[in-house]
Amino acid sequence: MKSGNNPGIAVLMNVVPPAMMPVDGINHVELRYNGTTIRLDPEWIGEGFPADVRILLNKARNPEQRGTMVVTARRMSPGAVELLTEHRLSWADAAGHAEITPDSGIYISRQKPKPIPRRMLTGMNWSPSAKRVVEYILSRQISAVSPAPTPWSSIDRISLIAEATGISPSSVAKVLLMLDNEGYTSKFGPERGPTSWRELPQRGRLLSDWAAWYKRSTHSEESAELHVLSREPRDWQRYISQGLTTTPWAVSGWLGASALAPFTTSVPDMIVYVPDKDFESSIERLTRHDDMTVVDRGGRVHLRSAPRFTFEFDRHIDGLPVASPVRVYADLVRSGGRALEAAEHLREIAIGF
Repeated sequence: MKSGNNPGIAVLMNVVPPAMMPVDGINHVELRYNGTTIRLDPEWIGEGFPADVRILLNKARNPEQRGTMVVTARRMSPGAVELLTEHRLSWADAAGHAEITPDSGIYISRQKPKPIPRRMLTGMNWSPSAKRVVEYILSRQISAVSPAPTPWSSIDRISLIAEATGISPSSVAKVLLMLDNEGYTSKFGPERGPTSWRELPQRGRLLSDWAAWYKRSTHSEESAELHVLSREPRDWQRYISQGLTTTPWAVSGWLGASALAPFTTSVPDMIVYVPDKDFESSIERLTRHDDMTVVDRGGRVHLRSAPRFTFEFDRHIDGLPVASPVRVYADLVRSGGRALEAAEHLREIAIGF
């Protein structure tokens, strides 16, 4: 996708039957049917999570726009499709699925999808540097004050982001430029200098896209599976706090979500982050406890390393250090399955975008 283009155009051109002679415009697609020209206006929502649809639904729109609008995404989730159907909105995704019913009376449905490559939908290079910078930016959008998140609309200066993430200023600048080109961020003022600044008008779309990349990517973090005899999360928490008395740590995943936005009484496992430099020593300290042993897979406690800036955004809830809601959300998305429902609940309650 060329920078600045609407990815939804490529999605529509992929699903519309060639017999309808589709022609792509600047921000729309025109079809020919029975001598009539039909206009479709793709509205790109990014990854296609239910939260992305809710953000779109909250936007005030001219009723006439709904008649030609087609909501487009990379892969529309079942929950998103349910919302779109409920609100009688047309949709299509890059996986090749579509249900398009504009006011013109035509009906386009794709049940045998023909996917288009992800690279055609974005110019964003989700490098390890981009992962850190975007997580930092998103985490800064949420105040540590609970329960109601307070939005932080501006983005820190390059020097502050570089210092916090340990990434060179030049690499941070490249990531921010990519975010500008993809429309996630907007730059104001002169090109350089103390009077220029950036804001994040598309933070919801950025969160969805980053979390999806986080799920798909190969993670460089160190990790270990720890088996615990007890099935009680309070025991897991006690073992961790007893073993890591001098090491920063923060929980994520199901247990983190349960603390931030209770969703279920069942907590199947626990993710624990420790700083990169303390990972090996943390394993040694934790396994001193008779009830904690390292296993190849299936442990109830997942120990993972994380960069130091991760711990700047944790919060203590009833004595439990919990990672940023942004990190917890991404870990739930990464887990998949029923964790996706917990992720959407967490996003609505603890993140707010």
